[in-house]
Order: sequence, then C-alpha cells, then structure tokens
Amino acid sequence: MYFDTLPKLFYPYKNQTRQTVIPDIFRRVMLDKYFANRMPLRKYYVKDYETPEILAHKVYGRSDLHWILLVANNITNVNKEWPMAQEHLVLYTKDKYGENNSSDTHHWILKEDKTVIVDWTASDELNNLIEPVSNLDYETEVNEKKRQINIVPEDQVKDLIETYKKLVG
Repeated sequence: MYFDTLPKLFYPYKNQTRQTVIPDIFRRVMLDKYFANRMPLRKYYVKDYETPEILAHKVYGRSDLHWILLVANNITNVNKEWPMAQEHLVLYTKDKYGENNSSDTHHWILKEDKTVIVDWTASDELNNLIEPVSNLDYETEVNEKKRQINIVPEDQVKDLIETYKKLVG
C-alpha cells in the first residue's frame, strides 16, 4: 500500500534506450509537530523481536500497515531507529566497541544524579561521587529509549491513510 501511493518516476537504464517505472521513494511525508496533539496516540513498549510488521499485524490486523507505525514515530531507518532485541544488542555492542570491550567504561555519571555526565577525576572516584557506565549499559539505555513508541488508534487509521494519499499525490 505504501509504495503503491507514491508518485511514479521513469528510470532510464544506463547506456540503453529502455526505461522502467519506479516509485519515487524520495517522496516523504512527515507528520507535523502538532500531530500528537490532534490525534489521540497510544503509547506502546516494543518487546524483543517485535518488528514493525509484527506489531502492525498485532494492532491493525495487517502487516502491510507497518509504515503507519514508522510515520507516526518519524522513523526513516528501521535498522537504526527501531529497538533491537537484547541478543542483537549484545552483538552490536561487541561489533561497535570490540569483542572484549563491552564492559569498558563509556562515560562517567554522578552517583546522586545519574542524568549528569561528568569528566573522570581521581578524587571524585575516590570520594565515591561518580560511577562508570559501561559500553553495554550505554547502548542498552539508548535502545530502551527507542522502545517507547506511539501507535495510531485503529479507528484513526482510515483517516490517516486518506490524508497520506492526498499529501503524497
């Protein structure tokens, strides 16, 4: 459904006179910043191994409506912006930081306010004022933030699809 509604382009083959018709995948519709205020979006926590297709089937009864989840959450790259399963996150961390570096310190935080990132000093560490955050803990925190998404209620999907068709056409 998503690609069917996109405008078509003629794409020429290199060094040939033939052309093929393809959807204009560069056409993008984004919901404006007031979208959440106008539509009663539901919050949802994405579980391990739940893909947009699986979730769309669970919520809307159709996996081909997965794009609605992506548009509602302004996700353009599922591989980077959709949460990973814990098993994949561990492998990703090993790949990103090195095989044996998952437990190395990524950064330091204040013990009394864990939202504050600080520079390491020996005196702060000796006085037990700061604590390290490992590479795996950091990547887990980033991944957990991706798990909280917005879901367009089922009764609003038809209106959203019609609006999308008008905007993209």
